[in-house]
Formats: sequence, C-alpha cells, structure tokens
Amino acid sequence: MTDLFVEETGRTFRANAGFVMTSNTELSLLFTKPGGTTVTKTSSDGVVLGTVAVTDDDLGALTANEYVEYPIESGLITTSDAGQWAVQVLYTNTGASPDDKLYGAIAYFTVLERADT
Repeated sequence: MTDLFVEETGRTFRANAGFVMTSNTELSLLFTKPGGTTVTKTSSDGVVLGTVAVTDDDLGALTANEYVEYPIESGLITTSDAGQWAVQVLYTNTGASPDDKLYGAIAYFTVLERADT
C-alpha cells in the first residue's frame, strides 16, 4: 500500500476484501494504529463500495464490488501516529439470519513523518 504521511487528508484510501459485498448493510474499515488503538470508519464516515473495476498503483487490479474506498479525514492520522498501521475491511449484512459479518485480509501500510514535523 502507498505510504501516507502524518496529518495527511483527502487521499482516497482503498482496501480489497477479495469477496463480493453487494448485499452489505454496512461497510467498515478497521484501522489499527502503531500503538494498538483501533479506529473504525463506516459508511457515515465516507466508506463506500467500489462499484467499478480499477487498477490501483499499489493493490493492482481490483474487482468491482470487492473493495472499498475511503477519503482520509482530518484527525485520523495525527503527528504521533507515524509507524506501521494495519487495516481490515468488515462487511456486515443484517438482512441475513444470523447476521453476516465477513472480514477481508489484514493489510499493512506505513505512515511516515513529514519533513516539517
């Protein structure tokens, strides 16, 4: 995955689940910071299903409906968050009985210091 920088915002972050997620009632990204703190981003934070096939510079070919996109918001990556992060897609479908909760593979990326910090 692309390296990010502390306090970076606006970049579109993609994560591949590797399975079809069209029946979702919620899509989440579970970010784990270097210190072990987990931050969950959901549809209300801008996590959306990628509905067209794309080629990502870091992830390669992504199949429509098998990946999510999230515009990195202010406050997610603070100046104290440099280091290795983990991220995982969580697909939820409450229309199934029992509820479906499926997890994508864990991916790792690095958050780097900036020259001015």
